[in-house]
Amino acid sequence: MDQARGHWSAQLVTLLLAALTACSGMAPNSAKSPAAAPSIVERLDITSRRPAFAGQSFAGVGPYEFVAGVATVRVDPKHPANQTVVDLDKAVEPDGFVRFQTDVAILRPVAAEKASRVLIVDIPNRGNKLALARLADGGNQYENAAQAGNGWPMRQGHTFAWIGWQGDVPLGNQGQLIGTRLPTIKNATAAITGPAIEEFIFDKAEAKSVGMLTYPAANTDTAKATLTVRATTSAPPKTLPQTAWRYVDASKIEITRPPEFDAGAIYQMTYEARDPKVMGLGMVALRDVTTFLKAGGRDASSQPNPVADINPNLAVLVGISQSGRFLRDFIWYGFNESADGKEVFEAAMPIIAGSRKSYVNARFAQPGRYSRQHEDHLYYGDQFPFTYATTKDPVSAKTDGIFSRCEKNATCPKLMHLDSSMEFWQARSSLLVADGQGRSLPVPENVRFYLMAGTQHGPAAKPEYGVCQQLSNPAAQAPLVRAAMARLIDWARDGKTPPASRFPTLEKGLVEPRQAAIGFPNLGSIGVAFPAAFNDLKLVDYGAIPPAVAFDKPYALLLPRTDKNGNDLDGVRLPEIEVPLATHTGWGLRKAGFAEGQLCGISGTYLPFAQDAAERARRNDPRASIAERYQTKGAYVEQFAAAGRSLRDDGFLLEEDLVRLVDRARRDPRVAHLPD
Repeated sequence: MDQARGHWSAQLVTLLLAALTACSGMAPNSAKSPAAAPSIVERLDITSRRPAFAGQSFAGVGPYEFVAGVATVRVDPKHPANQTVVDLDKAVEPDGFVRFQTDVAILRPVAAEKASRVLIVDIPNRGNKLALARLADGGNQYENAAQAGNGWPMRQGHTFAWIGWQGDVPLGNQGQLIGTRLPTIKNATAAITGPAIEEFIFDKAEAKSVGMLTYPAANTDTAKATLTVRATTSAPPKTLPQTAWRYVDASKIEITRPPEFDAGAIYQMTYEARDPKVMGLGMVALRDVTTFLKAGGRDASSQPNPVADINPNLAVLVGISQSGRFLRDFIWYGFNESADGKEVFEAAMPIIAGSRKSYVNARFAQPGRYSRQHEDHLYYGDQFPFTYATTKDPVSAKTDGIFSRCEKNATCPKLMHLDSSMEFWQARSSLLVADGQGRSLPVPENVRFYLMAGTQHGPAAKPEYGVCQQLSNPAAQAPLVRAAMARLIDWARDGKTPPASRFPTLEKGLVEPRQAAIGFPNLGSIGVAFPAAFNDLKLVDYGAIPPAVAFDKPYALLLPRTDKNGNDLDGVRLPEIEVPLATHTGWGLRKAGFAEGQLCGISGTYLPFAQDAAERARRNDPRASIAERYQTKGAYVEQFAAAGRSLRDDGFLLEEDLVRLVDRARRDPRVAHLPD
């Protein structure tokens, strides 16, 4: 990594201190902070301001409005707080600064005096907003009342913000898609080029498929690139002849599938790319735009702060999936410290991130990539450190932790890490609590781990097969996410101790990755196979092109045990898992013609129970039927409600969600055949 280093002149220090104080309303902290701000928001231009949810009013708070704008941020490449941003020194403008623009979108109460003063920053996922749907069971846009769902976060008076960070998502979508315009690094006389790796799995039966390149090719001569294909990650690659593929243009290739490979084949292209962006500036955007919003002052050009009248006093950072991995990088690189040495975010909630980080702060970064057993297996972003406490890794011999930097300056947030069952199979979640030799790891006092038991990466809105052998898993996560958010805010704002971690550990719930140890029932009689593999992990040499395993000894990875129904036994079991009508898993398997038997991406499996003993016998299903489990509909509903009440009492379910879930259980068509 090239990292610029240097010192501020006394005159520049004075000027920028004055600018910081004027634009943000913050006085510098001489005891902890650098002498000047690492960057400032030069302008925040509001491009749209309109009623949200068609003017719907929320009890006790009133209506909301949606505000969209574009922030221009000026960054000092020599400031110590920016030194971890890769290639920042190669995007400097003539005045010595680096500038970029980012979309900013805000959802806020119209009446500031009704606001909770809690600012929830939802890190966009590929430009998309995700947190609101999980917190309100609605949509992630704001055009009509239906998108407000149950309205829970609005009824609390919380303010939401979305700040662009992903350099390959375009800027300027009026807040619908949240993007950035990051600078491209350059030499004085020519574009910067370098090796890049692309991987494609098309999962289509067509003979020809088109793949998009993250970065344009420096030369479209196919002789200057290499394209290989293999059936699985463990199979040897076969180099394709130049006649099997072509450049459509500098950013697009067309591949003709060899007849001996199926639709799930893995294509890997190594080529000379050009025009890398300073992707690490996404962390600067999140740090400095949030700091500006919290400070309440005007920007450097005297534009008003759109939440100044709300005056947020608690910032909560939420990241889901890709965004959760980025959240972990943000903290790991030390960006949760503001210019005055304070926490930017007092609380954080990475959701379904597993033990991974992101492929962002690197030259030719690809933020959308993440390792799975079959897809993108050796891409950057899944190496040590894995957990929050500072530990020594027995495999790499390194010492580090996600909280290693923030612990040194007391800027670590209170953090709740929520994972689905899939994260153990595909994202190595056992490394959060057990090291690479299977030894227990410490958990910091300001961290909680919760397993959303029996769920896949993201719940299927409607169970479907896709390229998987079985239906995808619809088990809900949102009720737990809402309760966890309420507990996290109480913890960070009021000091109320949240529920203890409820997550498989070495002492309880984590076992060797064998079916017998896990306890998963033998369902071969109904055509359900148990996975033969999961996403293993070894040390990777990213200096090799393409990346290669540096040390062939794998990390010891563990998986959650299940009950006799095949549902996760440990973690937070919402009522549909505790009082089941089906088996819900975090894993699925690819079907024939699509790399059969490999883990099926981020999908789980949904296997409904037979309705009664006769159907169970016809299916040869070893699991008890619904009628054999619950003699009447009332018995089912009462067991369901009792499970919900227990979770409510333990802090894992809101009272209003308990009411909704029980009502849904009464109307569930899967128990309609039971007598009342």
